[in-house]
Amino acid sequence: MNRRHFNLLTVLLLFCFSSAVAGTEEEEKVSEMNRQFRKLYEAGNDSAFYQYAHEFEEYLKSTGDWKMYYVTKTNEGFYDIRRKNLFRAIRTAEYLDADVRRNNDVDYYYLPTSLMGNIYRVSHDSRRAEQYFVQALDEADDRDPKFTMFVQRFLAQMFCIKDSTKAIGFVTQSEQLAKKTNDMGALTLSKAIKIYIQLLNGNKAGFEETYREYEQLLQQGDTAINHQYDRLVEIARLTFDGAYQKAIDKLKEGRVGVDSLLVAASIYSQAGDVAGSIQAMRHKVFEMDSVFSDVQDTHYDQLATGRTLMRTREEAAANKKAVKRLTNWIMIIVVSFLIIYIMGRRRLTRIIWDKNKKLRSALAQARESNLMKSAFINNMSHEIRTPLNAIGGFSGLLCQPDIELSEQEKTDMRERITYNVDLVTTIVNEVLELSKYESEKGQLPDADMQDVMVNALCRKLLHTMTDESNDRVETRFTTNVADDFTVRTHPATLNRILTHIFENAQKFTEKGYIELRSEYDKAAGQIRLVVEDTGVGVKPEDRERIFDLFEKAADNFKEGIGLGLPICRRLASSIGGEITLDPDYTDGSRFILSIPVISK
Repeated sequence: MNRRHFNLLTVLLLFCFSSAVAGTEEEEKVSEMNRQFRKLYEAGNDSAFYQYAHEFEEYLKSTGDWKMYYVTKTNEGFYDIRRKNLFRAIRTAEYLDADVRRNNDVDYYYLPTSLMGNIYRVSHDSRRAEQYFVQALDEADDRDPKFTMFVQRFLAQMFCIKDSTKAIGFVTQSEQLAKKTNDMGALTLSKAIKIYIQLLNGNKAGFEETYREYEQLLQQGDTAINHQYDRLVEIARLTFDGAYQKAIDKLKEGRVGVDSLLVAASIYSQAGDVAGSIQAMRHKVFEMDSVFSDVQDTHYDQLATGRTLMRTREEAAANKKAVKRLTNWIMIIVVSFLIIYIMGRRRLTRIIWDKNKKLRSALAQARESNLMKSAFINNMSHEIRTPLNAIGGFSGLLCQPDIELSEQEKTDMRERITYNVDLVTTIVNEVLELSKYESEKGQLPDADMQDVMVNALCRKLLHTMTDESNDRVETRFTTNVADDFTVRTHPATLNRILTHIFENAQKFTEKGYIELRSEYDKAAGQIRLVVEDTGVGVKPEDRERIFDLFEKAADNFKEGIGLGLPICRRLASSIGGEITLDPDYTDGSRFILSIPVISK
């Protein structure tokens, strides 16, 4: 790598962090000191430069401007390299590294690392130089894209002869980053370095493609385009076109920006001028020999001390990775614990909710049972005692031998005894029926379902329930379904429900009619069995209460203990149906039993 490349890198690092804004007196002073520092840097007076550099650095540390201090210290190291003071450059890099680490300024680790890379670069130790430059790229990360692209192009030039594949890889990375950041200047520089590599390796096919891309960039006329390597690109074009002498003449004009001896050797080699190529390489060897002599004169063996810095870097990187892995594992463990804890807590909460729900249900059932027991005792004390007293009284009269009774009186007493026995039997049956339902709790098994002809069932029920002695109440049946219409259900349960409702209608209807009606609602998939009467009806506030146990909303003096309608609703639920009282009907009562039509 020639002096021009070195100067470009030092100028880049010299100005990359400089501030152009002077607002306060302190900023103006820093700006003025920085200008003086650059002036002495270019002058090359060692004693004056080092004295002023140390004063400037101490001032920056005293004001806490560590960013500017790191840049200034880095440029001091580049001055050391420029003056071939390699051992001093190593010491400068070590001081800089110690300050960066002491302040834990991770964002600036790449400055001393890149400085060490350049020390090994000028010493032609490409293996160690590559190590440091790659480490610097890793440390810079995405914080300084310009630095990253510059180092990638620098590495590409280092390996242009030794490993062209690796060189192309580095410059391609620079191209990609330039496109990502929309940096047209860096993009043209990367294309030019790629052309340089292709020229040295005689890759004409690759050159033609890259050259077209380079020309397209130039044609855009963007002011950000960098023309530093235009002469180099022109030389490559002449060389691959076979105009070798013109290429050599253009090279002699200077300012190609790369190693001119390597370019000359490549031109002579492609021209078949072996002597010219050997001569160019001989000059390159002499240049390398001079460099090695300078290195030896500056105690080249002391460069080994730089390994300590590299080991420190490697240890820091390893520790950083270890801490990151440990942090990741801790996060995984914590997250896993939280997930397990939350899931376990949710599971326990669900169990507790289920238990509470069951307890509430059990408590409600217990309260309901207690209320049922109280209501049952209260009702039984009246409803059963009254008919039993009647049975006992009439039986006693019939058994008295000293009481003369006519046949009509005896017949009347026997009928009254029979009526009251039937009444007690009905009450007991209702209680047993309720008890059976409460013990089973749920729908009846599907295995007991049968196909029932609805109209036939209704007509049979109407014939059985019609009271021929009460001619003031008409009983009738109407339907809108065919006689062969069937529904799959439990016939005995359906018959019991309709019987309860019909008996209830007969009990509270003195005149008018009781109508049993079947209706099919195809849209809802239901058959509705309606019992409509012109009896006393139900008050609006009692429409739901009548379905509660032991409630007799219509007439408390009528026989019964208030179990008929509650049993009906429970039985309807057991066959998947529902029983409701139509609120729109006001001429009496209209009870509607809806059951689903189940296909076979």
